[in-house]
Amino acid sequence: MNALHWLFTRTFTYISLALAILAIYVIGYDMGKLFLWFILPFYGISLLFQLLAPKIKAPLEKNELVTDIISNTVTIGVVNSIQTWGVGIIFALSSSSLLIHFGIMDAKYGLADLPHWLQIVLGLLIMDFFFYVTHRIAHEVPFFWRFHAIHHCAHRVTFMNAYRVHPIDAMFRRYVPLFFVMLTGISNEAFVASAVIGSVLATVTHLNIDLRHGWFNYLIATNENHRWHHSTNISEAKNFSVITVWDHLFGTFYLPRDRDMPEKTGLVDETDYPLHNYWQLLLQPFRKKKADNAPVKTSELMNEDEALSPSQPHLQ
Repeated sequence: MNALHWLFTRTFTYISLALAILAIYVIGYDMGKLFLWFILPFYGISLLFQLLAPKIKAPLEKNELVTDIISNTVTIGVVNSIQTWGVGIIFALSSSSLLIHFGIMDAKYGLADLPHWLQIVLGLLIMDFFFYVTHRIAHEVPFFWRFHAIHHCAHRVTFMNAYRVHPIDAMFRRYVPLFFVMLTGISNEAFVASAVIGSVLATVTHLNIDLRHGWFNYLIATNENHRWHHSTNISEAKNFSVITVWDHLFGTFYLPRDRDMPEKTGLVDETDYPLHNYWQLLLQPFRKKKADNAPVKTSELMNEDEALSPSQPHLQ
């Protein structure tokens, strides 16, 4: 059993990515079929493993599960449907690139002429760069933080609260990156492949499973480094991207070697915050009173961190 556990914790993410590539090869580039026959089963398996071997073992809080189920349903059912509809319209045009379609960019400069594998890599990098930008904006600009704070209000990082998001926050952080990828002239096949691979990577970031990734932590936002993003210690709440090249490049990568878990996850100030009531969470950004402290700019924290040792983090 110990040997199986050791093998599982160190291979789950790699096997998941390999299965994603296999599913694309076998099923093809039909996003509907891939969602039904690969992504949904992958979600189910991830949830099962999380229930069987959770990293953090703690009883569910009152209404926590109900809130997450409603949020998942709204996000996957509404936000994803609008996304699929919009992407379908763009690919129905003469070119997947709006710039090419309207004659602003010559078709020869589009990604579609590049090798398939390179389109997928560039598609992932471009999408994640703009996800990094929108995600960081969501933390550093008070207006956007009001909506994004809902994603951070849970006291644990799990598969179920990966989609605990306000629809406006979800649309902002998802549609903006997609829009810029849609400007590149990427082929439909490469776009679907990058979306499926991206879904696997995004799921892994929130898994409450004791996975071990070693060197892979420095390339991809695994659950080992993403849980620091949810720390209530603002100086630890970094790691904004899924492909960590952007965090390394902009100095926001954080993964201490002396600890594997933040002391506490959630909001800094929960005063009057409706933690587990989805309908009240929808209204929370529009209320006058800010339930959480104003976000701190990462650039300011980076300057403070220069004077801190890993064993003596800044405490707000």
